[in-house]
Amino acid sequence: MSNHEIVRMTRRAMLGATLFTGAGWVLKGCTTGSAPDTTSSTAASTAGGKLIATTLPGSWEQFNRTVVVPQFNAATNAETSLVPLVSADQIAKLTASPGSPPFDVVSLDYGVFDGAPKEELFQKLPIDQLKNYGDLADRFKSQDIWGPLIGVQAVGIAYNPKVITTPPVSWADLWDAKYKGRVALMAMKNNHTIGFMQKIAKMNGGSAENLDPAFVQLEKLVPNLAGVVANAGALITLFQQGEIDIAPHDLNSVKLLQSKGVDIDWIMPKEGGFALTPTMSIVKNPNTSVDLAAAYIDTAISTDVQTKMTEMSYVLPTNKNVPIPADIAQKLGNSLDEILPKLELLDWATINKQRTEWVGRFDKAVQA
Repeated sequence: MSNHEIVRMTRRAMLGATLFTGAGWVLKGCTTGSAPDTTSSTAASTAGGKLIATTLPGSWEQFNRTVVVPQFNAATNAETSLVPLVSADQIAKLTASPGSPPFDVVSLDYGVFDGAPKEELFQKLPIDQLKNYGDLADRFKSQDIWGPLIGVQAVGIAYNPKVITTPPVSWADLWDAKYKGRVALMAMKNNHTIGFMQKIAKMNGGSAENLDPAFVQLEKLVPNLAGVVANAGALITLFQQGEIDIAPHDLNSVKLLQSKGVDIDWIMPKEGGFALTPTMSIVKNPNTSVDLAAAYIDTAISTDVQTKMTEMSYVLPTNKNVPIPADIAQKLGNSLDEILPKLELLDWATINKQRTEWVGRFDKAVQA
């Protein structure tokens, strides 16, 4: 594949992603709505107040606007503004103004969060004020109390079942010659591809810190690539336009596309998948009270909210009391205890040490 072909596909996909994103929600403050009180006792005693919280864009923003914010506002009589930003931009804004942060609570990809200067930007979570913290599965409780993990995106292989009538079974299937020109990857700055390269490295004798075997395999994959796209929105566009048939992707995005009539399905490879896990934290020196910020996080991890999250967005819960819907159970298992061993939690402390170097190597390999 020529460099020109990859750039052409990337630009077209990015245009589609821009249109896709443009259909999203308009930034505005959300106010109260009728909902049950599932927040902490602290929240229930908080009389009003204003809170600014970030959200990851896309389906996370839609869910937070329609469920988390109205439920939190109803329980606390608060006024909440929701700001959609990718994780790197959130950290940049906090770093630029640590003494007067633009947000009170942040939602971040854990990989970006792990690499941030936590002591400078965040404060420890007052877990004694969160009545729902104890309901989290142990694997999702922050060991250093910076904040809980609030959801799990299971990443495996997405494919077009109308074209690929015999489902793939392994990550190695992406190298099959029958998929020449029909595979896509996101750029390695995306966590999906970081996780993918980690899996390929380990399948070929590498490790979390040694991706050399994965880069060897990546060069062999290039003939099968239709394009390397900027982000998940661009990948979705390629599936919708029928320009690709197979790619690493998360189950929740695939389920949402299926609900819109897109020809797409998902499998967990026999080698297992990996998990992308956003986290939620209180910033240092919030403009609102710590009590109100803690109550917002408590709402996000409550059984009621996490049940809606799993049913509406197909994101796996971190609250162990949430039932697994049948259409997710069919793909992954009936409980968190059954599902979690199939999903690797990425070693971000190791990844972040070499991430910049790996991104450069990846870009060079796919553009050769």
